[in-house]
Amino acid sequence: MSDALASSEPPTGDPGGKRREQRRRVLLSGKLVHSLGELTVDCAIQDLSTTGARVRVPDDTLVGDPIYLINMSHGVAYRARVAWRRENRLGLAFSRAFDLSQVNEDAPKVLRRLWMEHIR
Repeated sequence: MSDALASSEPPTGDPGGKRREQRRRVLLSGKLVHSLGELTVDCAIQDLSTTGARVRVPDDTLVGDPIYLINMSHGVAYRARVAWRRENRLGLAFSRAFDLSQVNEDAPKVLRRLWMEHIR
């Protein structure tokens, strides 16, 4: 197995290796939020689709479920779970998206506040 294949994402359970939706390779500013907003971690979003993302975090980052990923560049937050972890990379599976440019009673208020602070 080549080094490139050895360092790729874990299998998704699909024998063909295809996801439900193809992820786009991106490099976006993100923030992970968990523990009811008490803990936040800056991250780099490396791949993104409507159903999940791959993010890069500092090596010693501890995260728990549920977790929220804020796409700081586009003002969208996702409720997610950690699908896999390999070193400083996390695979996230999204269960819900929130447009942070609009007030949404279903989204934790801290998500919109963090994004608003970022764009000021």
